[in-house]
Amino acid sequence: MNKTQQRLESLAAFVVSKARQYGATDCEVSVNEYESVEVGVRLGEVEELNGAQGRGLRFRALVGQKSASTNTSDLTRASVARMVKKTVELARESEGDEFAGLPEAHLFAKSLPELDLFDPSLDKVDINTKIEMAKKAEAAARAADPRIVNSNGGGFSDSRGLVVFANSRGFVGSYAGTSCSLNAGVLASENDGPMQSGGWSSSSRTFAGLDTPEAIGAEAARRALRHLGARKVKTQEVPVVFDPIMAARLLAQFVGAASGTHVYRRSSFLAGKVGEIVAAKDLVIVDDPTMKGALGSRPFDGEGLPVCRRLIVEDGKLQTYLIDSYAGRKLGMTPNSDSVGNLHIQAGKHSPAEIIGSIKNGLYLTAVSGPGFNSVTGDYSMGATGIWIENGELAYPVEKITVASNVLDMMKGIEMIGSDLVFRSSTVAPTLKINKMMVSGK
Repeated sequence: MNKTQQRLESLAAFVVSKARQYGATDCEVSVNEYESVEVGVRLGEVEELNGAQGRGLRFRALVGQKSASTNTSDLTRASVARMVKKTVELARESEGDEFAGLPEAHLFAKSLPELDLFDPSLDKVDINTKIEMAKKAEAAARAADPRIVNSNGGGFSDSRGLVVFANSRGFVGSYAGTSCSLNAGVLASENDGPMQSGGWSSSSRTFAGLDTPEAIGAEAARRALRHLGARKVKTQEVPVVFDPIMAARLLAQFVGAASGTHVYRRSSFLAGKVGEIVAAKDLVIVDDPTMKGALGSRPFDGEGLPVCRRLIVEDGKLQTYLIDSYAGRKLGMTPNSDSVGNLHIQAGKHSPAEIIGSIKNGLYLTAVSGPGFNSVTGDYSMGATGIWIENGELAYPVEKITVASNVLDMMKGIEMIGSDLVFRSSTVAPTLKINKMMVSGK
């Protein structure tokens, strides 16, 4: 245990002690400290160079089943003591809620897994190296093709932080983590036509885990170039292939509807569907915050509950909701954590080329826009950009179209699952082929 961890755990214990002294029957506290660096370059020149340090404390007090919460960035003990006293007083005067409370003591994590979330070598990377990496990523993108005509820049960022969580029922847990990211974005144009943008990034817990600047730049350029000459298509119902980024976005929307909060509020199209078929029979959705070194990993959740690998969908059936202690009491279910980490669709057996090759006429979806997802009904309608598929090949780029369906129909209509699963973020998916969606154009 380092000095920062000792200091923050001591502060958390002080908060719990003061809360009891002021009359709280239960409480929980989260304390964190972090520091970060952000570099931005454009056209080879540094435009942004920022460093930041921060700290914060979140406190929740309960008096019976009345509660109140407060946040502060002033971690001096005198200030924290005043904040705790005021929060307990606010709780005492608040409206009661029969479902309010902390998880039962036996539910808390008993031992914390070692997940390799901190990269000590990141501290040895000097600022000049970070600037050069951002410059190289942008330069690689700009040099990839004469049709790259402008740049949105390149960037490098990193952060390191420590979180301590404790409560009045005996749980104390902490963990440190690092993350870093490298990106580039450019604009492409051909024959004085409209410009198309493209970008790419790499994120990792470790500095060594980042993609090379050259690879990031090349992919950013490819993504801009592939949309040159985009056109509309006529309105039709066709198969749609979601690329991994679009598939991950769809996954996040679907699993978000499995939140216990949405379910007890009856604001989810998945309400009442545990045990029912909600997706294609070979689809498996996994949440695994215990993956070592992964971006979405953590040793406990926001209430101190243990984390584990769990199946949200297996063989097309919804296995569980994501339930915190409050939702658990509302629904009469045991809490299992309402947050996810390293959420993914299990990889299938088909290569992206094989999936595209199976389609005579359809859309390869690469971007969507707009708020066109209704979590109550599952209705889905998004502005879209992509590449049209003809006779099993990517034929030409398309834009200014809309893709529409219902998420339940989409998930049940997944015909092919890609083998190209890569953990580039905390929510990922392979390429997916959906049997049919309405594509509206001209």
